[in-house]
Amino acid sequence: MEFFTHITFFATAQGVFLSCVLFLLKRGNRLANSLLAGLILLYSLWMAEFASYFTRYLYHVPHLMFVTVGLPLLFGPLLLFYVQSLQGERKAIRRKDVWHLIPFIVHTLYYLPFFLQSSEAKVIGLEQLQNVEVPPAFSISFFINESLKFLHLLGYLFLVYRTYRPFGRKDQTPVLSTMGNRWLKQLLLALGLFLLFDFSHLLSIYLFHYDYLFGMAKAVLLSGTFAIYYLGYSTIRQPEITTGTWEEMKPKKSYQKSSLKATQAQQYLNQLLIKMETERPYLQDDLKLNDLAVELGVSTHHLSQVLNEHLGKSFSDFINTYRVQHAQTLLVDPERSQHTILSIAFDSGFSNKASFNAAFKKYVGQTPSAFRKAHQVA
Repeated sequence: MEFFTHITFFATAQGVFLSCVLFLLKRGNRLANSLLAGLILLYSLWMAEFASYFTRYLYHVPHLMFVTVGLPLLFGPLLLFYVQSLQGERKAIRRKDVWHLIPFIVHTLYYLPFFLQSSEAKVIGLEQLQNVEVPPAFSISFFINESLKFLHLLGYLFLVYRTYRPFGRKDQTPVLSTMGNRWLKQLLLALGLFLLFDFSHLLSIYLFHYDYLFGMAKAVLLSGTFAIYYLGYSTIRQPEITTGTWEEMKPKKSYQKSSLKATQAQQYLNQLLIKMETERPYLQDDLKLNDLAVELGVSTHHLSQVLNEHLGKSFSDFINTYRVQHAQTLLVDPERSQHTILSIAFDSGFSNKASFNAAFKKYVGQTPSAFRKAHQVA
């Protein structure tokens, strides 16, 4: 077990260092970087105490026992705030955000009597917890407490997943940019892996008491260690994560072996633009690259090449440009002044409000609500 804990300590040290770098970084989206730093720092501290629990280190500083036990209740809110700041939906931490902290505050108050105990009492409690031969009586309150933390983080992961749809279909319009979408997938997978093994560890305590405790604890340590190293590697390999320059990146594809000639490509482009203006296929919220290619009688590969090489746009960017232009027309239409922003989004071909707001702000520079307000007739 000592081998696994030492690996974890190295990983947590890297996590603390990475969080300090992100906190001090003055370029890019500073709020997003600070929120990501906070998430990595708290996660690293939680892993450090979890590893210390299976060593003799806590006996030297018993007052640190369980000080990080409530930190997982902050992982979900930090992840949500981080993704919102990436999307441009959040510019600062607001007072009303304190509601997200209530579970953590309640949990801390629940553990307050334990925190106020003497160091001698905590050492005795630690010895009882680590006595595998005579394990302590199973506590149903402990199981409920830990299960609620699991459900709390699972709920936030599901909220982020439903709102930003990082695992949507290939041709479905993403809410975040292509690279932002990929980074969000990595975050969700890393936290999801940790959540899976942590809950398996909890179940092993409930079902088998301490028979499999240390075996599952190794899995938790390894999954947590992997998550920290993976996040650190990803931020180094993809500097756009911290600099915030991924929105400026254009799609890059190689078409050196393509059979498409320049004159043929121009013909396809003309057909495409005429179709967009006359038939307005972009109003279909489930429009895919393949569907449009079939309607034009063009191969999907050639249509993608035309968009990338002649317009410098991905399929989603090309379609969203038309959708946003259509939405602008509807937002300034006096006859639609009573229509909600959501109904305007649906009428413009968007499948949800989050992707509509993201695309509109990207191409117009302001939210749909601000745009409508600015163009209202007094």
